[in-house]
Amino acid sequence: MEKELTFRAIVIGCVLAVIVTMYSAFAGLKIGGVYWPITTASIMALGILTILGNTNKNEINVAQTIASAGGLLAAGIIFTIPALYLAGFEISITEITLISLVGGITGVIFSVPLRKEFIEKEKLEYADGKAAAAIIQAGDEKGTKIKLLTAMFGLGTIFSFARDFLQAIPSYWNIDLIKIKLNSLFSFGSSISLIPFSGGYLIGPKFTGIWFFGAVISYLIIIPFAVANNFFADKLTASIQLTKPLGIGIVIGAAIMYFLLKGLPAMKNILTDWKNSFEKNNKWIGLMLIVLVGVLTIITEMNLVLALIAIAGAFVMAYVGGRVTGEMNVDPMELFAMIVLIAAKILFGFNAVFLVIIAAVVCISAGIAGDTLQDLKTGFILGTKPKNQFIAQLIGVVVGALLIGLILIALQQAYGFGGTELPAPQAVALSEIIKTEALSGNLLTGILIGALLALIVSFFETAIIIVAFGIGVYVPIELSFPLFVGGLIRLIADKKKWTEKGRLIAAGLIAGEGFTGVVLALLGLGKLI
Repeated sequence: MEKELTFRAIVIGCVLAVIVTMYSAFAGLKIGGVYWPITTASIMALGILTILGNTNKNEINVAQTIASAGGLLAAGIIFTIPALYLAGFEISITEITLISLVGGITGVIFSVPLRKEFIEKEKLEYADGKAAAAIIQAGDEKGTKIKLLTAMFGLGTIFSFARDFLQAIPSYWNIDLIKIKLNSLFSFGSSISLIPFSGGYLIGPKFTGIWFFGAVISYLIIIPFAVANNFFADKLTASIQLTKPLGIGIVIGAAIMYFLLKGLPAMKNILTDWKNSFEKNNKWIGLMLIVLVGVLTIITEMNLVLALIAIAGAFVMAYVGGRVTGEMNVDPMELFAMIVLIAAKILFGFNAVFLVIIAAVVCISAGIAGDTLQDLKTGFILGTKPKNQFIAQLIGVVVGALLIGLILIALQQAYGFGGTELPAPQAVALSEIIKTEALSGNLLTGILIGALLALIVSFFETAIIIVAFGIGVYVPIELSFPLFVGGLIRLIADKKKWTEKGRLIAAGLIAGEGFTGVVLALLGLGKLI
C-alpha cells in the first residue's frame, strides 16, 4: 500500500507552507488578491519528492495540501487585519495567531463534511484542484517544471533584493501617456514590481480588464469632470472624497447582493448537510467548536454573543465559499467578511476591533474552505485518503497561523498599509466601513450611491464582476495599470498556447519577490517606501 502521510511529506509540506504563506501575504497586499497556490505547491512538492525518490502521487498530494493552506490563511488575514492599522488601532502577534487558528480550523471543520455532496454527488468542477491532480499525475519529466519555477523564483528574489536592499533599481516610475493643454490627463506613477504584472497574468484578462475599466472611469472621467466643474479643488481631494467612497460603496453593494442571490438560496442545503454531518461527528466537532468559542472570548476579550456570531458567520460562509469555488474557481472571501461585518455593525454596533476580528474569522474560514475542497478534489481524483488530507490541512493551518502575525507586523513596520508599496485595497474598504459613523456627509453619500448602483447592476451581472469594477474605481490607477498589462500578456499567451509556461513564470516571480520582501522586512532590511 502506498504511504501518504509520511514524515518527510509533513516536513516538506511545512517548509513549503512557510514559503507560500510569506509570498502570499506580500503579494496579496500588493495586488489585492491571492491566486490559488495549489498548482504552484503541487509542482514544488512534486519536484522535491521526485528528487528524493521512492515517492508516489498521494505522498506528493499530502505535501501540497499542507503547503497550499498557508496561502489562503494569509489571504484571510491580509484582507482584514490591516484595516485596524488603517483605522488607528493595534493588534498583537498573539491575537493574530489565535484569530488565524480559529478561522482556519473552522474552515476545515465546516468544509470536510461537504466533500461527499460537492465532489462525489454534484461533481463540482474545482478547476485548480483538477489542475493540481493533472500536474501530479503527469509528473515532471526531466524536471522541466520545477527548474523553470525555481529559476523564476531566483529571478524574483534577485530583483527584490536589488531594489529594496541594494537600491540598485528604482522603486517608482512615472507614466505620462496623454498630454492636453490643461494638464497631463494620463500621467501617474507606479511602484516598480514584478508582482502586479505577474498577478495580472494569473488573474486573467477578464477581471483585470474590468478592474482597469473601473480605474479609467474614475481617473479619466469622474475625477477630471469633478475638478473641472469646481466640485473639488484638485484631483487628490476628488479621489479621497468622491471616487474612493464610490468604489467602496460599489464593493459593499455587490457583497450584499451576492449573499442575497447566492447565500440565502443555499440556506436549506446548508442546514440539511450539516444536520447529517453533526449526527455522525457531533462529539468531536461540538467539542472543538466550544474550544474555539472559548479562545475568542478569553483571549480577544470578546463577549460570548460576538464569538458565537463569528463562528456562525464562518459556518455559513464556509459553505457558500466552498460551493462558489467549485462552480466558479473564485472564492470571494473578502465579500463574505464585508457582509458579516456590515450585518454585525448594523444590528449590534460593535466596536471596530471586534468587527474586524469577526470579519477576519469569516474571511479565513471561507478561504480555507475553498482551499480544502480544491485539495479534496485533487485527492478524489488521485485516490488520497480524505482523513490524511484533513490532517494535512490542519497542519498547514497551524504553520500559517504561527507565522502570519509576525509577517504582518513586519510588513506594516517596513512598508505600511494603504500606500503605493502595499495598497491593501480590501483592508482599505473594511477600514472605511468601520469608520462610517465618523465620515462626513459627502463620503457617506458616496458610499451609499455606490452601494445602490451595485445593488441594481447585480440583477444583470455577476457580483464578482462588479467587485472588480468597484476596486478599480477606488484603488489608485498605479496598481490597476500593471495588472491590466499582465492580463493582456495572458491574452496573448492563451492565443499562442503558452499559458501553462506563463503560469510557471508568473508564479515563480511572485513567490521570489514576495518571499524576499517578507524576509527583508523580518530582518529590518526592507526599504522604507
